[in-house]
Amino acid sequence: MYNENLINNSSFKNYRLDRLKEYNKLQLPEWKRIRLKDFQIPEYKEYNNLQIPIEEKLDIRDIKEIREDINEFTKYLRVDEEFGVDKKFVTLTETFYNTGVIVKADRNKIVKDPIRLDFHMDEKNPIVLDHNLIIAEENSELTIVMDYTSDIKAFHSGVTKVYAKDNSNVTIVKLQRMESESNDFDSNIAFVGRDAKVNWISIELGSKITSSSFITNLKEDNSEADLKSIYFGDKEMGIDLQYTMNHYGRRSLSNIETKGALKDKSKKVFRGNLDFKKGSTRSKGEEEEYVLLLDKTVKSDAIPALICGEDDVEGEHAASAGQINSLKLFYLMSRGMSEKEAKKMIVEASFRPIIDEIPYEDLREKVQENIHGRLIDGEA
Repeated sequence: MYNENLINNSSFKNYRLDRLKEYNKLQLPEWKRIRLKDFQIPEYKEYNNLQIPIEEKLDIRDIKEIREDINEFTKYLRVDEEFGVDKKFVTLTETFYNTGVIVKADRNKIVKDPIRLDFHMDEKNPIVLDHNLIIAEENSELTIVMDYTSDIKAFHSGVTKVYAKDNSNVTIVKLQRMESESNDFDSNIAFVGRDAKVNWISIELGSKITSSSFITNLKEDNSEADLKSIYFGDKEMGIDLQYTMNHYGRRSLSNIETKGALKDKSKKVFRGNLDFKKGSTRSKGEEEEYVLLLDKTVKSDAIPALICGEDDVEGEHAASAGQINSLKLFYLMSRGMSEKEAKKMIVEASFRPIIDEIPYEDLREKVQENIHGRLIDGEA
């Protein structure tokens, strides 16, 4: 099913053959934390739904259309660090990707309008294995929005690699709104140069099992990263989140802000890490996660970690979970709202600042409709 025949006559063949050797050594994980057991990767399928946008200030290429090894890009595709939700899923996508883009912003290029990539899964295209490479040269700026949707039971395994060179600014917005019986595994890594910044915005709303990992390496002095995310779990969804900020450069800054809500029998695990490496003097990092527990049958685990290999640093972490404030609920219901409507307003108020970061109005509206339907009607 997944073998060398899928790689022959493909883009970056030598690189993918190397990854195939690694892939064949690995076993699929079994995660008790979100009920992943006896999982099987579905049969490989081609994906042909992605439309590559045209932007004159950017070099945007369909990764499948490159028919030779290009050293300029291969060196970026090869990442020595282990990262992602699990090594098996990462190497699956690196080896057998069926879609994805390479985006390069040349030096001093400022792209004001966001680039939108819609990964929609349907009967003919039920699997997305997207391998994306984003390169921002010195003093450049760009925003990329990736929207993952399906109207059937689908499978997504993604890898996104971001290189933000000196004094660049990169924003990556990821929305996952897949059908409720789907499975989603998304792995992201960034390398941030001197005076550069990477902004992540993650919206996790769909799938029965969803696992996402964002690892940001603040490599140089004055580098900066910001991660804002929301998640909503219902039914028997399992949500696994891993966010890591690795501080290497001096005076590097990081921030993690996560808001969530759980209902029915959904389960969530949040792992947030601030890791101050030796040499990252005068660096600062903050992380905060807050989740609303809408039913007593949900389960929420939070594992924030602060690791210090350097003395002169500042790190703060906090994680809290609780039911909706009864006084707020009573006040809203005394103004004529039903209990469901009042809860919806409280959840939406918590999510709104992060939803407003999405640079497309239609996507903001769809996110709000999704949350509204599941809180009021019990369906998206």
